[in-house]
Parts: sequence; C-alpha cells; structure tokens
Amino acid sequence: MKKILAIALICAASAFAGWDYFPIIEYGKGEAKVAYVEYRQGNGGGGRSGSGLQDFKIRYSPMENLEVMSKYRGDRLGNYVLGARYQVMPDISAGLDLGFPIPETAGSITPNAQYSMPLTEALVYGSNIGISIYSENANKYKRGVDLNAGAELDLTMGKNIITFGLDINTGLTQSKNNGNKIPLKDDAGGRGIEFVPKIGYVAKAENLSLGTNIGMAFGEDAGHDNYATFINVEFAVKF
Repeated sequence: MKKILAIALICAASAFAGWDYFPIIEYGKGEAKVAYVEYRQGNGGGGRSGSGLQDFKIRYSPMENLEVMSKYRGDRLGNYVLGARYQVMPDISAGLDLGFPIPETAGSITPNAQYSMPLTEALVYGSNIGISIYSENANKYKRGVDLNAGAELDLTMGKNIITFGLDINTGLTQSKNNGNKIPLKDDAGGRGIEFVPKIGYVAKAENLSLGTNIGMAFGEDAGHDNYATFINVEFAVKF
C-alpha cells in the first residue's frame, strides 16, 4: 500500500508548474526535469526515505505544434512512459501517453487533453484531464480505468513564479482480480476520489529553473484515513 501511495503522490507532486497544464514547448527546443519527493501519511512519522522517489522527465519538440515526452515512473503503476502532445489550437492540446510494463507487468494508455489561457499579463491558468486504461498483469489483476484531472494558476513576478494547484483523481471502473471485481475503496491502497491541493515556487535564471512545492492529499476511499503530506523539489534545464 505504501508503494502505491508513493507512486500516486509522485505523479501528483511532480506536476507543479506542470508541462501537461500548458501549451507545448517551442519547435526545436527541449527541457529536462529531475525531482525529489518526500511524503508522510497521516500524523505519524516514518514516511518513505528518498530511495526510489526521484522523478525524471524530458521533452522535445521535433516539429511545429508537436511535443514528445519521456517520463520515469510516469503512470499510476510506476512504469516508464512515452508520450506525445499536439497543439490543436493556441489554448488546447491533445495527447497520448503509453506506459510500458517496466518494471510492472501491466502497461497503460492515457489519452489526455489540456486547456490553458492567460488571465492577466502575470497570471496564467492551465488545466489537464486524462483517462488511464490498463492491461492485465502477470497475476491476473487488471486495474480499472482511472480519471486524473488538474488545474494550476501561475503568477509570474520577474524571474519568479508562484503556483497554486489542485488535482482530483478517482477510479471510474472497478479493478478485477482473477475476474472478481474489487470495490474502489479496497483496491490498490484506495482508488476512491482524491483531492490534492498544493502551492509552489519556481525561480528562473537563463535556461535553468529550481522549484519546490508542498501539498496535501485527502480522501478516505483513496487510502488516506487522515491525510497525506508531501514536499517536492525540482530542477529543470532548457536546451
């Protein structure tokens, strides 16, 4: 259960100043991010150590309006993910992520859509919604369909950005174990509705940026009898 919660919180925490919330990168440009996430479940200590909590992403635009992405531990199973997004219009993009069965024995496919718009010269709104569909693993367990949605406000002040975000995650269908359905609240540490508010800060200098955010995850049927708290640190470089 702790492993499942850790992977879920990595997915939520590492999305701040999120690539998936805003338009794709400029043609011919690329960006890479590495992150560290630490979390604690409930009031007690003893959250997982840093081992295994690193996150790595890279993206590149090989042609106008197209972006390809590579993500370590990029889906809810903790698999390696390759994805692509296409900018349909200035405010809307559509994408598809493929989760390869590495290290897990089941894969995933996630169609997604992104909408963003400037609210003022300094304030930008971004959002994303995705539906994840999984294959059956070697133990005859097939995770149900998941819905992941998020929104973020970025306030830019010079070379500084303050971010405010909220993710909502839930299972849409029940998982099956050897053909038997599993209630959402009892499945994989809890697949009921989960709310993840967070706030962050990013500092930029030339092609480098360093950011951090802190947030909480709520939802009893999502495995949080009380709540979970996480902190995330990211370093990014553009090339």
